[in-house]
Amino acid sequence: MFDALLRLQLGPIVERLAEMEAQLEDLYRRAESFCRIGVCQEVDAASATCKVRHGDLLSPAIRFFNPSAGAQTETRIPSVGEQCLLLNYGGGEGGAQSVALFGLNSSQFPSVSNVASLTRRRYQDGTQSDYDDVSHTLNWSNGPTSACGSREQINVTVGTATLVLTADSITLQLGATGIVLDAAGVHLSGPVVDHQGRVISSA
Repeated sequence: MFDALLRLQLGPIVERLAEMEAQLEDLYRRAESFCRIGVCQEVDAASATCKVRHGDLLSPAIRFFNPSAGAQTETRIPSVGEQCLLLNYGGGEGGAQSVALFGLNSSQFPSVSNVASLTRRRYQDGTQSDYDDVSHTLNWSNGPTSACGSREQINVTVGTATLVLTADSITLQLGATGIVLDAAGVHLSGPVVDHQGRVISSA
């Protein structure tokens, strides 16, 4: 009789403890799913969505972060194989309420700069731009074309043609032919120098 009375009194408490245990397990699962490392599996640039694999699971098409997305907008489409931080803001296990934060370096996509002062961006075709805030130097290169600017001068190269600008002079060089402008005047060099078709100097 005492056992029956005890079970009667403790029954609701035991049931409530079982409910709390189930709730805690659900919260634990949600917490585990909230933030994970994933890898981009598919990209749909038209809809600005991607699918991310995390462990054995594949997310549905979800949105990804961009550097900015307001009145000033910058779009950067992630690459297949790029690592990301998968944020499940909805807390579910399906991944439908998730977003992907890309930009984690990996063996497939290592860092392009190992200098603290150097910020560098490299595009898929090899085009590159960087700025060093210690030397105050900005560089940009695209195949045979490059530009380098500092506080002292600007250099532009297109194939064999070069242009150098400083506070004191401007130098334009194409192979053996060149022109220099400075405080002393205009200085021409090359195998042949002509003016309006008239040769005024030759090597």
